[in-house]
Amino acid sequence: MPEPALANIKRNFFFNFLLSCAQVLFPLFSIPYISRVLDPEGVGRVGFIDSFTYYFIVLAELGITVYGIREVASRKNDVVQLRKLVSELLFLHLVSSLVALIFYAVGIAVLWEKIGDTRLILFSALFFVVNFFSCDWYFIGREKFGFITLRTVVVRLLALLSIFLLIHKPDDYYIYYGIIAAAGIASIVWNLMILLKETPVSFRSVNWKQHLPKVLITYLIAILYSIPIWLDNVLLGLVSTVAAVGYYAFAVKLIRTGTTLLTDSFLVFFPRIVSLADGNDEKQLQEKLRMNIQFIILLAVPMGAGLYLLAGDFTHVFYGNNFTQVQQDLKILALFPLLKGVSLFLSNPVLIAHRFERIFLNNLLVGSVFFVVTAILLGYWKEDSGICVALIMTEVLLIILNYLSVRRVLPLLVVFDWKSVVHAMAGASLFIPVIYLTGELIADPALRLIISALVCMLAYFTFITFIARNEFALRLKTVLLNSMARP
Repeated sequence: MPEPALANIKRNFFFNFLLSCAQVLFPLFSIPYISRVLDPEGVGRVGFIDSFTYYFIVLAELGITVYGIREVASRKNDVVQLRKLVSELLFLHLVSSLVALIFYAVGIAVLWEKIGDTRLILFSALFFVVNFFSCDWYFIGREKFGFITLRTVVVRLLALLSIFLLIHKPDDYYIYYGIIAAAGIASIVWNLMILLKETPVSFRSVNWKQHLPKVLITYLIAILYSIPIWLDNVLLGLVSTVAAVGYYAFAVKLIRTGTTLLTDSFLVFFPRIVSLADGNDEKQLQEKLRMNIQFIILLAVPMGAGLYLLAGDFTHVFYGNNFTQVQQDLKILALFPLLKGVSLFLSNPVLIAHRFERIFLNNLLVGSVFFVVTAILLGYWKEDSGICVALIMTEVLLIILNYLSVRRVLPLLVVFDWKSVVHAMAGASLFIPVIYLTGELIADPALRLIISALVCMLAYFTFITFIARNEFALRLKTVLLNSMARP
């Protein structure tokens, strides 16, 4: 790969890693405060309306995000074609959003009593309407990860400050959702302002209908993919209690926030992998795929191990006495980062990037039906813990289906790195004596959690870099040292 392209990937990966870290850190500040001010019922109400709203946002999105990223990446050097594409996709999203608005209104009417708060509905409706102009795909396709990071960090900082200033009692749960909605609105407005400045948009004679057949597959993928993400709280709320939704919502939010450290790497690699796949550059393609899966394995294995071993202290320190049930949910979901990372790797940068969307769609359909059935049954039987089990089982099924599909359609492509698995598991095994010793020597849960986490991270990094000498870890060390050596 030419040096400028490689340098661009490194820079984008750095910005995206900063973004992922920020997305992890902000909940670590907000959740301990929210869990001590709001009760499980209030958190459950917010989780229910948030999931409800986002599912209709996915319906309105029409699969434009993945399609838009791919098309912008392929046309980013053609100003005329890019401007035409952006205008057409924005108009298409407006049309699809207006149609989705009808179903959204019907959903609100049907679940009015279940939501139970007009203020939540008003915030939800405002967020939904502003989302008509969502255009994240433009910035990801053009690999503007510096801007994306700046925007997200600023908006989340303001949201975090608002939480501390405005939420003081259990009845303030509606303000909590208002802040969540306002943060989403601010990001969309900021995106739109920058897009219009860089790429003038015109809706005159736009041929938006030509994209409909092309986005159909990605649209169906987006709908099915979002079922476990945005319908989990809704499904649990329909068959269980509001408190159970609150426990699950906090647990799964933390897990999914941590998982963004892994899955956001696809946003960096995806545009480049599409270009390499289209250009038949097999050597460079294989290198980028290997780097991506190594990153997932080396980060997800210790993340899951640490979460399982420290779930008790983590729950006590971050969630408080009102949410002790979250501990059990966190232990069940400890495998989720690794499973989700591998599952998405096999789908996005492998199947979808090689234009096998239809195959992934079939796998996703099976997984989505499986999740709905198991979530309802296990959610009714075991409440929040039951739906956690359903989520894990679904990801295992998707990995099996996606892997078999890759082996069938891309038999020569190497999509796994067992050496990194061995390195990661060996490094993570060091956590057991570390956490046992800190448990014996340190009585305070907060101090014990901090010391355990720091020592585990240091031990893990030392092992995979200097003892196992893992390829990706050594490359990362070189990049960091070179960055520090620059004036």
